[in-house]
Amino acid sequence: MPHADQNQLNAFEKGCAIVRWVKPTIINMSGRDALDLLHRLTTKELMTVSVGTARRTVLTSNRGRVIDVFLVAHVSQNALLLISDSTDPTKTISAIDYFTIAEDSELKDLSGSHDRISLVGPKAVEVAASVLGFTIDSDSVRNVDYNDSKVTVSSDTSRGVTWLDVVIRTSKPDLVSTFASAGAVEVNSDNFRLFRILQEIPGSDCEYGDHANPIEAGLFSLIDFDKGCYVGQEVIARLDTYGKVQRSIKVLESNSPLAEGDKLTSGSILAGVVTSSSLLANRDGRYLSLALVRKAFCKSASVVASEGISAVVR
Repeated sequence: MPHADQNQLNAFEKGCAIVRWVKPTIINMSGRDALDLLHRLTTKELMTVSVGTARRTVLTSNRGRVIDVFLVAHVSQNALLLISDSTDPTKTISAIDYFTIAEDSELKDLSGSHDRISLVGPKAVEVAASVLGFTIDSDSVRNVDYNDSKVTVSSDTSRGVTWLDVVIRTSKPDLVSTFASAGAVEVNSDNFRLFRILQEIPGSDCEYGDHANPIEAGLFSLIDFDKGCYVGQEVIARLDTYGKVQRSIKVLESNSPLAEGDKLTSGSILAGVVTSSSLLANRDGRYLSLALVRKAFCKSASVVASEGISAVVR
């Protein structure tokens, strides 16, 4: 029975964890109309994202389903960096391109040429400052030269934890080792997933994607309902106004790992679907998962089942 690495979890909760993204989505968006275009396409008000600031937003389809969620970092005049947890930059680029008609806006995929490193935890800002020589403010972005390389550091407060994204060209200085020397702890994907479940942080192509709208997927804080039109706005507004959202993200606890994508039932009734599952047992030998659970089963201590495994809603 593999157990969670408490040293790595403690880094998330009390120190600074280093998350190295294997397949990052990093997109450069430039042009005089770039910010205005994203403002009209996505869920957040973006016109006040001035140079040096950053804000996370949701790109939805006409059906109100999530295409992608990304941080919009306004790095310089008419230049934006879009940073997403998705492993497929082409779907985001294609969706934005589809709605780009006469705007002065250009997209360039940097995912294959740049690395993304996230520093997560209460000491993330302190670690970044000790290595890069400056303290970054909340929801801001800065470019800095480090060992003859350009590094972009963005602060993202939307996930409810201290979170910095560091972007650097691939094959440049090994910042992971440098951050580790400053007291941060590199974490693996299994412990990162468990931390995300514990904090109820929605994941790309897990809690959100074409199968979910942003409200049920735990992205309510990334929607500005009074900003005006955007793609999918009418659908999302109706869901909220008339209370039509039927599912919510919940943490489940079970004696065995649940399988992602499996349906949850209560007797013969469909109760939801497993979206993220940890293969690591906690100290009590229990396993945690995230699931999109139907409203009738969202109460704490509700019991559901998946493939013969019972799970309790926490």
